[in-house]
Amino acid sequence: MLARNETIIKWLLYAAAALVCFVIQGTILQRITIWGIIPFVYPAVAAIPATYEGTVPGTAFAVGVGVACDLLLPASSPCFYTLVFPLVGLCAALLSESVCRAGFLCSLLSTAAAFCITGLAHALVLWAGSKAAWGAAASVAGRELCLTLPFALPMTVLFRAVYRRAHRND
Repeated sequence: MLARNETIIKWLLYAAAALVCFVIQGTILQRITIWGIIPFVYPAVAAIPATYEGTVPGTAFAVGVGVACDLLLPASSPCFYTLVFPLVGLCAALLSESVCRAGFLCSLLSTAAAFCITGLAHALVLWAGSKAAWGAAASVAGRELCLTLPFALPMTVLFRAVYRRAHRND
């Protein structure tokens, strides 16, 4: 169990690591376009820390990432990421607890699950607006996933370093 100050420092380190990912997304990845899509690291930022921290803390961190995304990104529906990313965090934490240990493979699986959940949510929003949804959302989510998976590996290294730093006395 971490002391109160250690807990605050841990979550500040996670927030700083997420901020690094956000800055890289906004400054570098926004300028890369392949297949008409840019790499989109935000779902991975919500998922990967949850694989290390567990269900409740991972889901809470994913809520924070969702709020930040809703504030940063123009969206057609308000609070979209705030509502979707907690499911991403919960799913990622459950994957790491029941399917595979937190690490590179778990990060890849949780990132894939994050894109599936986000793509499904986008499809539901489009479908609710009476627009063609399922094929378009699946296509975009699949292409985004393919472009983002290589970035999940360095993000795993980053978030694992934060986890090890915060839990070195456990």
